[in-house]
Amino acid sequence: MSLSVRVASVRLLDDVSHGGSLNTLYGPIEASVQDSDRAFLKELVYGSLRLWPLYKGIVRQLLDRPLKAKDSALEATLIMAMYELDECHTPDYASVSAAVDVCNAIDKPWASRLINGCLRRYQRDRLALHDALGDTERAALPGWLYKSLIRSLPDAVSAIADVSKKKPPLTLRVNVQKTSRDDYQAQLQLAGIPTQALGTSALTLLEPLPVAQIPQFEAGFASVQDHSAQLAAELITFVPGARILDACAAPGGKACHLAELGAQVTAMDISEARLEKVSDNATRLDLTIATVACSATDIPHGLIDEAFDSILLDAPCSATGVMRRNPDVKVIRTKADIAQFATLQLRLLTSVWPHLKIGGQLLYATCSLLPDENEDVVSDFLSTTADAQSVPLPKDVGIQMAFGQQVIPSPGHGDGLYYCLIEKIG
Repeated sequence: MSLSVRVASVRLLDDVSHGGSLNTLYGPIEASVQDSDRAFLKELVYGSLRLWPLYKGIVRQLLDRPLKAKDSALEATLIMAMYELDECHTPDYASVSAAVDVCNAIDKPWASRLINGCLRRYQRDRLALHDALGDTERAALPGWLYKSLIRSLPDAVSAIADVSKKKPPLTLRVNVQKTSRDDYQAQLQLAGIPTQALGTSALTLLEPLPVAQIPQFEAGFASVQDHSAQLAAELITFVPGARILDACAAPGGKACHLAELGAQVTAMDISEARLEKVSDNATRLDLTIATVACSATDIPHGLIDEAFDSILLDAPCSATGVMRRNPDVKVIRTKADIAQFATLQLRLLTSVWPHLKIGGQLLYATCSLLPDENEDVVSDFLSTTADAQSVPLPKDVGIQMAFGQQVIPSPGHGDGLYYCLIEKIG
């Protein structure tokens, strides 16, 4: 692999360590490296971030004194190199040599000896360095999150930590408008693509593939969607033709799933550009979905009908339940962010509620593991909304909480999502 891909990785990791969003930063960086290096770039960046708190604990042990703020790229270099040593197939000497060369490329030649010495010690004392880590570091979770999970989900912390360190599976949602799950699974098997069936419409590939290599994907026979996310459409009870509002819809996975099952879906999102992704997905799947561009926190009077049979509110959140897919959460998310998300989530619930008919149900969903964003938000909403009541989910999908259920992320299966049904009473 070329030096440039490691330099690109270090620069991206350093930017994330200063609060940059991986979703925003990754595309331009990816475009800067050769096509042949892009898989390795993703491996280095995403893998390093999944284990960032762990390797940061190792760096703490390797250095006699903390690095200066202006030298933060050196910490990123060490973390990337340790990940490569542990998880990639690069010969050890090549990984160390490449990390040393990065120092020159990022205009820090003076650090070559430091990086070389730290990595040689890591090779020599790896087991002892890992044994000396604290519980939070060993879990590869930020301290504030680890403590929160210990309080709210003590029996699941170990599983959550283990899953968050690993690559996520690639799961398909079969479009039942075009084929059955079993028939499509058989088609994939004939193509040499073994899968595991989950739930009612999910197929998880035993080995991930680019979607371009998946038969009839472009023809709309399937979409990429995590199994836990597919549960949303299964938890909303509706008859074909029911009118459903997806209030924070982009990129449209859940909206399209509902449409595949026969609902009349209106997809709302704050961004026209994001709604284009919803429309593009619907077109590929041969679905019709109405779109409305506006903030779900401030819906203009008369913009949409006020009598939807059901509402799906998949609210913006901390993404702590999908850390294996969004590993920058481990680096950029802070405890202070959680209260801000909770405030926004309550505003969203309050705003969309008038658009639900009496007797209808709203499914509140997040990809968070934290009660502050989940049952606590629901509790606050119920305490101030006289015509709202929490009702049981139609099936068990996770741990029963005070309100709703928490799905725990698991290897080979779904991510960590929260679901709660709220019914409008007369």
